[in-house]
Amino acid sequence: DRVDGGLEAEQEKQVTFIRRSAETLLEFVNDLLDLAKVEAGKVELHPSEFQLVDFMRGLRGVLKPLRINDPVDLVFEECEAIALIGDEGKLGQILRNLIANALKFTECGEVRVRVTYDRRLGTACFEVCDTGIGIAPADQLRIFEEFEQIAGGLQKKNKGSGLGLALSQRLARLMGGEILVESEVGRGSTFRLPLPLEAAEGAQRDRSRRSTRVL
Repeated sequence: DRVDGGLEAEQEKQVTFIRRSAETLLEFVNDLLDLAKVEAGKVELHPSEFQLVDFMRGLRGVLKPLRINDPVDLVFEECEAIALIGDEGKLGQILRNLIANALKFTECGEVRVRVTYDRRLGTACFEVCDTGIGIAPADQLRIFEEFEQIAGGLQKKNKGSGLGLALSQRLARLMGGEILVESEVGRGSTFRLPLPLEAAEGAQRDRSRRSTRVL
């Protein structure tokens, strides 16, 4: 915090290393704790009403600084101005993990995030598409297993806990969804998360009809 004065260039460099190591360790511990809670059945959903546009803007603000390659654009497509009912915190946790992974393993091109809402089905579909290194068909199920990391040059540069996708898949299932992946080596990947999320306006109409019947 520089309360004792400024830092020299080498001190700044070393403090940055320490901070990154601490953040990596904290992320690892948090993932382990969250995974243990899910497996023990101790995780509860806390649905609330949230604005989809504000939610996506918040994600963009948090994840923009994670761009580690200048040739990679992080693009959030415009989404429908609609209020949804769901666990905003856990949804954000899943998408942060998917987008952060896409940024890690994309050296050039873009990471594109989009969401569509089907009122008829009451389903929101979140997609994270990248132009990264891609995932071989034989590895597309393995990546959702605990401590699994695919070998490769870029993976060695971007080491992680191997827990993020495993935890995200469990949270997605807890919310009634499933993370799906389509990928081709050297061409990029698309992670898709369809979730049953009720539109707040629909929930309000249902409550009104129930109140009318009671009266």
